[in-house]
Amino acid sequence: MRNTKDKVRILVVEDEQIVAEDLKQTLESMGYSVVGVTSSGEDAVETARKEIPDLILMDIMLSGKMDGISAANQIRSEHDIPVIYVTAYADPQLIERAKVTEPFGYIVKPFNEREVQSNIEIALFKHRLEKEIRKRDAILLALGFGVEWFLRQVYEAHGALLSGSPVTFGYHLEPILEHVGIAMELDRIPVFRYDGWNSSPVLSLVAEWYSPGRSPLRPGEGVLSVPPASFGLDGKQSVVRPGETVTLSSENLSPGSEGVLKTLGIRTVVLLPITIHDRTWGLVAFCDKGDRDFSGEEIEAMRIMVNIISGMIGLSLGPGAGVQGSENKRLPVEK
Repeated sequence: MRNTKDKVRILVVEDEQIVAEDLKQTLESMGYSVVGVTSSGEDAVETARKEIPDLILMDIMLSGKMDGISAANQIRSEHDIPVIYVTAYADPQLIERAKVTEPFGYIVKPFNEREVQSNIEIALFKHRLEKEIRKRDAILLALGFGVEWFLRQVYEAHGALLSGSPVTFGYHLEPILEHVGIAMELDRIPVFRYDGWNSSPVLSLVAEWYSPGRSPLRPGEGVLSVPPASFGLDGKQSVVRPGETVTLSSENLSPGSEGVLKTLGIRTVVLLPITIHDRTWGLVAFCDKGDRDFSGEEIEAMRIMVNIISGMIGLSLGPGAGVQGSENKRLPVEK
């Protein structure tokens, strides 16, 4: 039996009511959650859009204009949901047609509990593994883009220096933030600079990327500055140190210190410092709206990206620069 918290959500698509009910009871007895039972391909597509299940058990032969294969193909074009076909037919032409939709298994009627459960667990494992591989490839591609972006920025800055033109850094970080954000399936990535350290420290937003459907932290051209405590950092004691990460979640934030995160609906955030010439210049926040444990590979990819950003800002500011702030003071490395 599965823990209730970890229940896999399954959509059953079956037009024989007795078989559908039997399959539903079988799944629930094994600890799965049945989010819906539909009898047509059209209803299956709509329910998949609404519920986004973890897996679909799809009968191939369905009533209506859309059979199970057509429904699976439509769902596959919209969502990354594994499909297992349930069929009483072993027609070779039907199987060949079904292969195009890249199913994660076949269950032949009449079925037994062991066959159903083994097919589901294998499909979930295979889908999870494929998803991790795709994400890893996407992260590597994003980091490759980051290196290319860095070299291009260096080339452009170097050319400007040679021509005698002034060089300014306008925080055009969105391209690299976007690539990494999409690859890691994040909610948003804001970049902050520390300002006014000797008086009252604040985090000033200098760049951000956010996923489709989300709103920017800084509407228009206004300036957004927030105290570190409102981002889960309680003053000097919790400021991220060079080379270290701080992971915060909705569960370990102290009351009153989660202002920005709560407003944005962020439940997990990884903070990494931007280090310029051994000084903490600012930080990058990798935000997710769900409770999430980032893998070691993901954390390492975040470090690489932040190192690229740190290097670009450092080159742009020059060797004598420290922390940019209202008093233009250097922020000492915390011990």
